Amino acid sequence: MNKRDHGALDKAASRLMALDSPTYGDERERAVFMEASTFGLTLGIYVSITAAVVAAVLGQLLLPVVLLVVMAVPNWSTLWYARRKGVDIGEMASRADLRSRLRVTVTIIGGLILVAAAMLYTVVSSHGLITAPEVDLTGGAALAMLKGALVGAVVGGVPAAVAGARKARRGRSHSTEVDEE
Repeated sequence: MNKRDHGALDKAASRLMALDSPTYGDERERAVFMEASTFGLTLGIYVSITAAVVAAVLGQLLLPVVLLVVMAVPNWSTLWYARRKGVDIGEMASRADLRSRLRVTVTIIGGLILVAAAMLYTVVSSHGLITAPEVDLTGGAALAMLKGALVGAVVGGVPAAVAGARKARRGRSHSTEVDEE
């Protein structure tokens, strides 16, 4: 084990990951889970950049930055975690064919440039490239439906969260009983 693997961040990451948990399944399930996680991370990058571009084009200044930071945190975490385990993701990425590397680079860097350019336009012109439609919150059937949906989400979400926590607790106590046998 690496000497650096005993720091507070490493211990917190180990607790968060709980890699010895039966949740990860067998080797095949773990491999598929890791592929799925990589797919989700990659899709998250593309969706975040797209949403940041749209928000910047609509004249937003804070939202695109928040979206890009939210996109970056999982990536930074992935790089940090892999480095702590002795894996160089940059070196692994360099093994991809040129076309794949170019597509990813153009998408990410191009997206960042588009966000910055749209935000610059907003700062210089005092309005976005496209004017966002005004939202009328004074009444109407659509607003009533939205209020109802939001109330339903809150009212239904709280009991669902409690039930989920109870189910997780029962599952944990059941697995402890099984382990003791």
